[in-house]
Amino acid sequence: MATARAHDGDEIYFEVHGDGPAVLLYNADPRPPDHPLRDRMTAFTEAVVAELADRYRVVLMSYPGAPKPDTFTPAAVNADMLAIADAAGAERFAWWGYSFGGVAGLQLALSSERVTALAMTGFPPLDGPYEEMLRYSELLASVETDALGAPIPESARAQLPQFATYYRALRGFDDRAAQQRLTIPRMCFVGGADRIVAGEDEITHLGDTVRAHEAELSALGWEVEVLPGLDHLGASEADVVVPRLSRFLDRHLPVR
Repeated sequence: MATARAHDGDEIYFEVHGDGPAVLLYNADPRPPDHPLRDRMTAFTEAVVAELADRYRVVLMSYPGAPKPDTFTPAAVNADMLAIADAAGAERFAWWGYSFGGVAGLQLALSSERVTALAMTGFPPLDGPYEEMLRYSELLASVETDALGAPIPESARAQLPQFATYYRALRGFDDRAAQQRLTIPRMCFVGGADRIVAGEDEITHLGDTVRAHEAELSALGWEVEVLPGLDHLGASEADVVVPRLSRFLDRHLPVR
């Protein structure tokens, strides 16, 4: 069983499929937890491996693992991702993440020259709603469904406080100033109807945010797409993500 050691000493399970340029996939858990969408998660992971593993070294991870409510900061998550990459033999690697995985990927790309390409999907790279997501993370303890609209199992509630810790550490982060530090290939797509809600309250509208900055992001070097009519769950489906990710990687990563 392949594992890497997290910053808190926890063992992070990961899998490697295929060979070629390395790609770390944050939202493709090879051992998804108990969740109403578990079967969907498994099918997604199978689809992305089937598409990419013939020419890429695909690294899957079961992360965060044990809850890390006091230590789950951007710096700690970055260190954990590099530990996984080291254990997987990936000196340099592309990144794909959706929603929080996109946020984590941006922070990793800004902190490490080992990232070769960034697919930050399901979250705005510019004018990101970090304060709103902090409030959302704090509210999750009192609502019944998550950002994908799925019921939150009691077993998953222990994971929620760590995300508030992460977003709290990003207070003061200026994603506009950060753009000049990004020179690697980068892609963002989001559902045009992607709005984050807590109960009946809308926290933020991710689709509108990306749409408002679409031209500016393109001028900054991002490949941007707003997908009409898709919500947070819809824009994370395999038939949406996998072909776009595959084309992005094929455009930018040299394959032997």
